[in-house]
Amino acid sequence: MLLQHLLPALSLTTTVLTLTLPFNTNHAHQPQDQLTLTIPPNPNPPSPPSPPNIKDDSSCDGTGLIPPTNPNNHCTGDGLIPPSPPSPSPIPPILTPDPTRENFTFENPTLECPYPSQPHIWDSFKTLEKDMTKLFTLIHKNVSFTVVGHHPIAGHYTDLLHFYVNALRRVSVLFMDHKERFEIHPVAIHGGCESRWSVQEVRFRGVMNSGDAFDIINVWVTRWHENQMVEVRTYIDAPKIMDALHKNEIWWNGTTERENWRYMPGPAGMPDLKELEGYMGYPDGRRYED
Repeated sequence: MLLQHLLPALSLTTTVLTLTLPFNTNHAHQPQDQLTLTIPPNPNPPSPPSPPNIKDDSSCDGTGLIPPTNPNNHCTGDGLIPPSPPSPSPIPPILTPDPTRENFTFENPTLECPYPSQPHIWDSFKTLEKDMTKLFTLIHKNVSFTVVGHHPIAGHYTDLLHFYVNALRRVSVLFMDHKERFEIHPVAIHGGCESRWSVQEVRFRGVMNSGDAFDIINVWVTRWHENQMVEVRTYIDAPKIMDALHKNEIWWNGTTERENWRYMPGPAGMPDLKELEGYMGYPDGRRYED
């Protein structure tokens, strides 16, 4: 009966069990006989549980046992790809001003770029200083152009001609009397080269027709395609633009010195002149001969 209770607790491996059984309890000094029992091992031990088949990605086998020399040694078997060890930060190059471009210091002076390089962007804005016709190849004809703000030239333009007529030309004519003193200076350029987007801070300086000095910085956020701007958002100093238009656009800021020899109807447009001419004549009903 004792052995039946002990058998379930026996190890799976071969175990030698020694039991001491007293045969004569009346003689304390009589040697005790020993019974030795040997239990054979289980011939079919249960298999250890298999690891779960967790894969890091399609190139992993889910075991996590990948030699260090194996190209897939990022496989861990736990479903987690450990981050790559941080590489040492490269020493930033020493940037020097470009003497051919007003000593402008480029963040990225590289010229081998899939998108317009920063020097190319600098040249693109600078060339408009003396030749505004370059604008028509610099900006795509179907550009999406947004002038941000609340002022007379703000709004979204869906093509180049509307932007040029309603915004850029309207401002540029404010400097026609002193066009030789108009200047464009790129202040900062970010992005470009490896990115289709770039950000430019551009300073515009000059003397307006009124004789007042003009000095303003615009920020252009531009998307490029085949060396053209196809999307633009520009931010300007609205109070300065409004002041410049107020002082120099005589067509709406009239004075007693203005000769009104041309029609300036305002946003409502022209009325029907033929209809108005039909009302004209002398008080007695006669028509004008001319």
